[in-house]
Amino acid sequence: METPTSDFQNLFKLPWTTFDNPNGWIEPTTYCQLSCPGCYRGLASPNPLRIHQPLHKIKREIINLIKIRNIKILAIAGGEPLLYPDLDNLVTYANKQGLQVRLLTNGVALTKDRLTKLKKLGVTEVVIHISEYQKRPISQKIKKINIEREKYCQMFRETGGVVLNFIMTVSKTNFVQVPTIIKFYKKNSDIISRVIFTLYRDVLFSKDQEENIKNYISLSSLVNLIKKSYAVEPCAYLGQTLIKQNPSWLFFAPILLGTKTIGYADNKTIEKLHLKSQSNSWDSFPAGKNGQNLIKSISLLSLPTAQNIFKGYLGNILKNPKSLLTNPNCQTIIIINTPTLTNRGWNLCDGCPDAILYKNKLVPSCLLERIKHRENISLN
Repeated sequence: METPTSDFQNLFKLPWTTFDNPNGWIEPTTYCQLSCPGCYRGLASPNPLRIHQPLHKIKREIINLIKIRNIKILAIAGGEPLLYPDLDNLVTYANKQGLQVRLLTNGVALTKDRLTKLKKLGVTEVVIHISEYQKRPISQKIKKINIEREKYCQMFRETGGVVLNFIMTVSKTNFVQVPTIIKFYKKNSDIISRVIFTLYRDVLFSKDQEENIKNYISLSSLVNLIKKSYAVEPCAYLGQTLIKQNPSWLFFAPILLGTKTIGYADNKTIEKLHLKSQSNSWDSFPAGKNGQNLIKSISLLSLPTAQNIFKGYLGNILKNPKSLLTNPNCQTIIIINTPTLTNRGWNLCDGCPDAILYKNKLVPSCLLERIKHRENISLN
């Protein structure tokens, strides 16, 4: 299910590599309240192994990731990290190492008080995985799920100072609901900085089984939906290990005024941002209070990007003068084209932003369960 390379040849290719990457990934626990279908950690399987890693082991992993990957951002995942009993100490330790801290959570145990404390400890960013296919303690209907998302938006508005992102897995089952979810994201672009869509893939099939591809959506289908829904074009990408010109991670950066796209960052803008910030390339892009950061970054916009944004902004003001009181926001969209097994081996994400240490080797976190069963998959 490969995508033609010609659509992406003119994009900025992020120069992240296995051993020079701003992103670090750790999983201190495999405990979780949910059992999401397709969970790459196997927590939807009968009687999954549940364990809290010793804090000293996780601290050692953090130091090793800093040394061998030059990381600036630490992603704390799982399992559900809010169930990890030493989470506060872990966040404090990462913060003392000079790292930004990104928490990946299902949000079930997240309250305003807990978020406020995590902010004080050093959490700078939270990614909430929420979707109707999860067995959450709420209705599975999409309207109810968006009410749940709204609860988090309000929580982060009231708390302030922590970047809010949402992530979901996209399959044939829920693809029809994505436009409704995108409308919600656009409506709340004042607080939602990034939205991440991961293509569902069956990565846990055993050697004596066939890969179940019935629920797959192609990359091109999701790309076209994003382009249409946001009136945007992609700006940057990461390649694949076997087909380096094709995207494993694809980035879009629309500039929104309310729910209207008034322009978007192009490849030249992203390249300038990367050159300015070096190792913090992508996370230097406007986030949080997007209107203010967009103004700060205005000198880095390419001429075509600046012209398009100005035209879009002026046109929107003329049609709706009240929008003059609205700040523009940048909302980053990321599509993760999950690794697939080919006759040449696993086609992985080039540079693998979500690499994890396992037995002192860097491996893709999404394929860790296969590696635990002695499949030879390594990034070293």
